[in-house]
Amino acid sequence: MTAIDVRRELEMVARLQEVDAQLKEVELEKGDLPAMVKKLHAEIEQREGEKKELESRLSELAKQLRSNDGQIQMMRVKLDKFKEQLYTVTTNREYDAINQEIDHLRGQIESIEGSQGSLKDEEGTLNNQIEEFTARLEELSNDLKERETELGSKKGDTQVEEDKLHKEREKLIVQIKKPIVAHYDRIRNLREVGSARLYGGACGACFAVVPPQRQAEIRKVADVILCENCGVILLPEEEFLETSK
Repeated sequence: MTAIDVRRELEMVARLQEVDAQLKEVELEKGDLPAMVKKLHAEIEQREGEKKELESRLSELAKQLRSNDGQIQMMRVKLDKFKEQLYTVTTNREYDAINQEIDHLRGQIESIEGSQGSLKDEEGTLNNQIEEFTARLEELSNDLKERETELGSKKGDTQVEEDKLHKEREKLIVQIKKPIVAHYDRIRNLREVGSARLYGGACGACFAVVPPQRQAEIRKVADVILCENCGVILLPEEEFLETSK
């Protein structure tokens, strides 16, 4: 790049840093509300998923209970028929055979009824858990509604300015060369700033002393120079480099 190109690039980088700083101030004005809203959404989603699992299991239990009730009813009908046959048999062998069937049916009925008891206990536990989840979800939803209303109010005060800043940022990053933007954003994600002006002969981000010769090179604005300590793009003082308008 020519010296003119470098100067123009760095003027835009300087403005980009100003825009990002202003956007940061807007976010700080919102406080921790955005994080709280995000957290509430996540908790509601998680609890709704857990509630659905409980409701699914409850539905399975209801089907199993109905099926078992049907089986018990059919077995009792068979049991009554076998009991009636006891009065019509003519041999001991037949009598013993029917008694065996009766004992077998009674055993099956007792086994299923035992299972019914366990299933009903689980059903009661699930109903209680679902009630607790429903109550908690209602609390979370009310809390979320309040937080979103509060956040919406704060956003309303700054939305126009925030939208304007975001549009300016988008315009800047398409004009600045991609490698410079990529480096700027990478460092900004680490340090909250991607560029910094010289300040008292030091880096304005990490305050590491910049050698005089290096300072002179930065003030010439003929090349993109990085802080050897923190990696930010170093910019000269404003009298050497104005911010892009």
